[in-house]
Amino acid sequence: MKYRRFGRTNWMVSEIGYGMWGMGAWKGSENDEEALRSLQRAVDLGCNFFDTAWDYGKGYSEGLLGKTVRANPGKKLYTATKVPPKNFKWPGNMLDLREYPELLADKFHVHNFELCNSHFESTSPAYLKDLKAAVAKAHGRVTNMPVDYDSDWKGVGLCDPDDAQWRQEIAERKKWIDVAAELGAESIRPNPGGTVKMTDFSRPIAAYKELAEYGKAKGVRVLIENHGNVAAKAENIVTIIKAAGPPWAGTLPDFGNFPEAERYAGLELMFPYAPNICHARGLVFDEKGHETRFDFPRCFQIAKGSGFKGVYSAEFGGPSDPNEGTQKVIDELLELL
Repeated sequence: MKYRRFGRTNWMVSEIGYGMWGMGAWKGSENDEEALRSLQRAVDLGCNFFDTAWDYGKGYSEGLLGKTVRANPGKKLYTATKVPPKNFKWPGNMLDLREYPELLADKFHVHNFELCNSHFESTSPAYLKDLKAAVAKAHGRVTNMPVDYDSDWKGVGLCDPDDAQWRQEIAERKKWIDVAAELGAESIRPNPGGTVKMTDFSRPIAAYKELAEYGKAKGVRVLIENHGNVAAKAENIVTIIKAAGPPWAGTLPDFGNFPEAERYAGLELMFPYAPNICHARGLVFDEKGHETRFDFPRCFQIAKGSGFKGVYSAEFGGPSDPNEGTQKVIDELLELL
């Protein structure tokens, strides 16, 4: 079995997962013994990633998976599940982005916000006016806006070799610079796309140079985060940013996104070019509330030693409750500040 890193976590999951829709006690799938043998066979062959949902038999498949997990106490098995609304009525109501600033201020007592482009229902003047008012009501400000597109993860995006498409990709990011300027955001963070194996950075350099010049006129910086593809390597990020022209092009270092072997050297390369924000990401905490997967204080000291004066944006990417995890990240930051 082959394994790969799961997203932005440090979990190594099997490339072949086990989909459990067929174990929802539907007609023809009522044989529990056969289902449990099948699940155990998958574990024995190295599968450690199982996809289920409450809706697969109203918890039936999850119960079978629970038995399999308990039967293999020495193995780390990962579960992907889909949770229904609390009242079990569909569709559920997603949190409106305009409710987000007040929620963060009340729950975590923070007032510097990041707003992701994928969470915007609209970019109409009326919507942006409401969102701006919500930020002001929470006595906050928009520090940064992460900007993601599907093309980023397809090896193209701002590295697209097709001239017409490349121009379109740049134009799309400029729209979010305009939105950021309207909301008073200090920066946006688009992804360069491309691939980790790229050696010719002329496309992303030209793209970020143009975006930074456009952002300068609007008072909005353009950042690159260590966030995969060509931006998986700190050396690539710094090469692009130095050529694109600081300070309107800069970096956004994330504590948790590098592999351990590259984490600290990568952050040391990135932080001197970080003008206003970094991501203080936490994953798994011990009983004292300290990060266990990597040296969180060392990451903080790298930031401090570089002269970084910006915002430490708390992020939680672990398997436990996101509210509790976020609070633990904030608490550990407060210990270090």
